[in-house]
Amino acid sequence: MLKKLIITLLTLGLALPLASAGTDQAVHMNKPLTFCGEAVPLKQLDVYRAVDQHLLLLAEAKSRVWLTLRRASRYQGLMEAELRNAGLPADLIYIPMAITGFAPEYNNAGRGPWRFREAEAKDLGLRMDGNIDERLDPVASTQAAARRLKELKAAYGHWTTAMAAHLVGDKPLSQTIAEAGGEQDYYKLYLPDGLDNLPSTVLAGKILFQDPAAFGYQQSAERAWPRQWSKRVQVPQASTARALAGQYRQDYKTFRDMNPHLLTGIVPAGVTVNIP
Repeated sequence: MLKKLIITLLTLGLALPLASAGTDQAVHMNKPLTFCGEAVPLKQLDVYRAVDQHLLLLAEAKSRVWLTLRRASRYQGLMEAELRNAGLPADLIYIPMAITGFAPEYNNAGRGPWRFREAEAKDLGLRMDGNIDERLDPVASTQAAARRLKELKAAYGHWTTAMAAHLVGDKPLSQTIAEAGGEQDYYKLYLPDGLDNLPSTVLAGKILFQDPAAFGYQQSAERAWPRQWSKRVQVPQASTARALAGQYRQDYKTFRDMNPHLLTGIVPAGVTVNIP
């Protein structure tokens, strides 16, 4: 019956009112938006277009959004606490939320939830060797990200520009600023070759993840991934993951899952591990 009605209406040249994700998105895009207290000039055509495009791409990436929301129940509180302890704006949590989905195993032009490149991670004091990669540790990497973002904010004067520098790299952004005659306001910079994709995704991520239900993502307690650990301890002497798992009464697999920064079964002295 419904099919016949639709065919009849189409034949008569009439239109049915259809629910549209684009229509809902337009409502959100016309609301005021800030990032770390800085106004996002959505009335600026290029800014609107970039955020609108990446909001559409993100909202339609259903498996990506659902996985992010599930991981958020495990990692978001930990990371937000570290940002808060460092005195940083809460909006910075949307960097790992929108870009890596909080995945410790993320590996694409950088590793871990904060997408650290090897050189900058070493500069920030993160341990990386054949056995350990602290970029994969949600707590240690967030502490390093806090230090990095503070440095970038001091250098560029704007949180949005600091966020962009973290994502695209200091050198490309510095070149762009030099070409713009020293302009450091992110929204007045021309970022060629898609360098604005990641920053725009973070801005789009804030719109979506601060109200996922409005985009059809109804998160529930049953779908949340539980926290894996409650404490962090520093290993006083070299050990093995198997021995530490036994010491803290965990099976080997669970202990390794709790500690993604352990690349092998060897745990050098001084490494911090997560335990129940």
